[in-house]
Amino acid sequence: MGAGHTAQANLRRGREQATFAPMPSTCIDPVLWLGRVRTTHSSQPRHVRVRTDGAAPGPESEVEEIRDPFAGSGADAWSRAHEGRVEGGLSGPLGRFALVAPVHARKVIGVGRNYRAHAQELGNEVPSRPLLFLKAATCLVACGAPIVLPRGYERIDMEAELVVVIGRMARGVTAASALKHVCGYCLGNDVSNRDLQRQDSQWTRAKGFDTSGPLGPFVRLCEPGALLPMEGMRIRGYLNDELVQDGRVGDMLFDIPTLVAHISETMTLEPGDLIYTGTPAGVAALQPGAFVRIEMRGFELGTLTNPVV
Repeated sequence: MGAGHTAQANLRRGREQATFAPMPSTCIDPVLWLGRVRTTHSSQPRHVRVRTDGAAPGPESEVEEIRDPFAGSGADAWSRAHEGRVEGGLSGPLGRFALVAPVHARKVIGVGRNYRAHAQELGNEVPSRPLLFLKAATCLVACGAPIVLPRGYERIDMEAELVVVIGRMARGVTAASALKHVCGYCLGNDVSNRDLQRQDSQWTRAKGFDTSGPLGPFVRLCEPGALLPMEGMRIRGYLNDELVQDGRVGDMLFDIPTLVAHISETMTLEPGDLIYTGTPAGVAALQPGAFVRIEMRGFELGTLTNPVV
């Protein structure tokens, strides 16, 4: 089965298995989704958008090609995503194309131990301020793409996470204004090599190896400044169809505005940068032949699925 057909089968499967709560007035229907695809004739990714009545894009959803909404440090991704489509660009049902990771990020920033129960399950102290690390941008892979485990290690875990997508440059912003620099959200998996975390005492190799950052399947756009229904949102991770992670997003030690503000004190956040916001308890060890599924209840983000090899 080809990459495009596999990815779309995963999308369809996720939509059939998940049910979601109604959206708040800050992220009402219709919904605009951002993604990237490629055709069988070209490996060059194309930026596309999909409009739905609130459901995640499926194989029959119509896509239209747009210019890169994140191009340039002065970009406003929210506004650019609503501009005219590329004349003569790609169009047609999503199932005709192969998914690519929806954002080509310059920076991928992770937040460690942002859920108390997860810190405790690994025997770690609960941080008093956000604990940050960087993942290499080359870690990103699309929904349906394989997670390739480095060989020779005892434990590599899945970590189901909500991912924040930066839409406008943010430097030294306050928590009160932080959400104005966010354009959307998607699902992520911060695959983590525990052996290397222990050996290195820092997390570059443990968190940044190729395919350690599944992302997608699409970015759900939200108007800058919009609030999420945090108390009703639950991030769920399944390993081989067994529910292993189920955490309330509202239980984050440091919420999204705090994270954006804190990160922007140190480094400039640019359009397309990603923030993996942390994982709840229940992280599970991966083995070749396994299958990972990540969903969000209470806020439709589709379903992120990846086989493990």
